[in-house]
Amino acid sequence: MKKFTTIIALLALTLAFKQTKGQAKVDDLLKFKNDQYDFGKISFGKPATYSIEITNISKDTVTLINVRPGCGCTTPNFKANQKMAPGQNAQVQITFNGTAMGVFSRYTDIEFSGGLQKQTKFTGEGVAIANSAPSGPAIKSPTPINQ
Repeated sequence: MKKFTTIIALLALTLAFKQTKGQAKVDDLLKFKNDQYDFGKISFGKPATYSIEITNISKDTVTLINVRPGCGCTTPNFKANQKMAPGQNAQVQITFNGTAMGVFSRYTDIEFSGGLQKQTKFTGEGVAIANSAPSGPAIKSPTPINQ
């Protein structure tokens, strides 16, 4: 049993090392703006959108393959299979449907050629916005005239 536990622990460490190494590689090849985005306070139930800008800082062309949101409350908008030559940019627009009350965090995975992946995160706080009542005296309905 000890051997089995040791083997599992070694496999877990190997996978963790590979993921860390892969993450460092994507950050060496691509520069991200807004990959950790804070909406601040947003109105509950109102969609909110932001953009992630990706710049290819490598010497090779990199392809943006796919964007996978972590939940159904998030919708990405991007150009699938977009090639970025060195120095070129790509944009990924992320829309959150606003259905969280209180503090929230959501994640999105962006996949690139060569098995590269970048996990992005957005946070915020959903707050209730009171309906604004009309100011001034209430308007009464006209009294019907009997004929």
